[in-house]
Amino acid sequence: MRTGDSPANGVLREALIAAVEVAREGQKEKPSIDPPARLKQLLTFKKFSERALGQVREVVEDDEEFRARVVEAVNEEKVGRLGWLWLARPDGWEQECAELSAAAEQQSEMAADAQSHQVLEQKLRKAEAASEKAERQRDKAVRDRDGARLEATQARAEARQSQEQSRRLAAELAQTRGDRDAIQKNLERIQRKESRTDDRLKKAQREIDRVNKELKDSRIQHEEEVSSLKKRLAAAEEEVAMAREAGFELPSELEPEPPPPISSQRPIPLPPGILKETVEAAEHLLRTPKVVMLVDGYNVTFKNWHDMPVREQRVRLLQKLEELSARFSEAEIVVVFDGTETDYDYIPTTARSLGVTPRFSPPGTEADDVIIKWCRDYPLSQPLVVVSHDGRVREGARNLKANVVQPSKLLKLMGIEVEADGDSFGFMSR
Repeated sequence: MRTGDSPANGVLREALIAAVEVAREGQKEKPSIDPPARLKQLLTFKKFSERALGQVREVVEDDEEFRARVVEAVNEEKVGRLGWLWLARPDGWEQECAELSAAAEQQSEMAADAQSHQVLEQKLRKAEAASEKAERQRDKAVRDRDGARLEATQARAEARQSQEQSRRLAAELAQTRGDRDAIQKNLERIQRKESRTDDRLKKAQREIDRVNKELKDSRIQHEEEVSSLKKRLAAAEEEVAMAREAGFELPSELEPEPPPPISSQRPIPLPPGILKETVEAAEHLLRTPKVVMLVDGYNVTFKNWHDMPVREQRVRLLQKLEELSARFSEAEIVVVFDGTETDYDYIPTTARSLGVTPRFSPPGTEADDVIIKWCRDYPLSQPLVVVSHDGRVREGARNLKANVVQPSKLLKLMGIEVEADGDSFGFMSR
């Protein structure tokens, strides 16, 4: 057979690995059959590189007796037509082997071209996302720069600086347009502003916590006062009964005013004509200002990608949620997966910057418990939407005044058609 027509090691992989297995089985027989000397060092291998496959091929081609043992132990179904021809070598095998080898190489090239095309498309999508992010950052930098100029003008007016200082500052501001060092200083100033904003937010959160505590204490006090009034009312009724028995006439009783109702959070209302648990309802909820959508991650992925590895399921869901976040920029999307923080390495970096926050439940804790706890911890004024098919999660969310959405409706909103049986899907074990 001509060298140029000889099949590559890759297409003969099944036949070559079968030869190694025959050598291994020979050692187990009684009496044992020694493998070819050059093959002994390869019998402990679990994975075979191109170099190792080449060494196995040389042994098979040089040792006719060993090749005959391999042919007796295998069949065409196990090693493929091309591998069997190369091992058995019947009449005319060279021509058919060359044709099959050429076809395999052509198929491999087509697969490589398809993979290359897919890689290029992925790079294009990433480049487009990076371009959009850079555009947003540029707009933000322009706004920050304009704000910085306004602050500089006010500072100069307050300090009554001299005309020379004003010209120097104007020249320095003009240089910042092309000066990388000035841009870095501007970014640091923005970071300091963000830090001050975080401090103000933390202070506001502490104030909210204090008010919530006061409301809780006030509610407890109110309940105690109601209990005390009930006791006093019972005592008064007893005294009235005793007075009537003694013959005293009592003035007509006045109906007590009912206590004011305790305010509570209500779910996001739907406009007339839009029914619950529909795609239109899910879209309306995501358009609510400042809404937070908590997604039960695997509860959604097992609905449409249950036959994929869980790592691929996470990637698919996060990509679709990024696209959804681009459509509903006012919504904050938090997706919770069962697992540990070590799984975070497999989260695409774009998911952490495009409006989607991936989270993992702590060890020993299910994502269901995390979602219910977050519903309880959010302030009453926060509009919440929970996406899950789990009955316990949905009931807990409703009790905490959150809106609930079925996974199938979220998938349809993301442009994914689901099976006709709706949300009655039997989820696999996590």
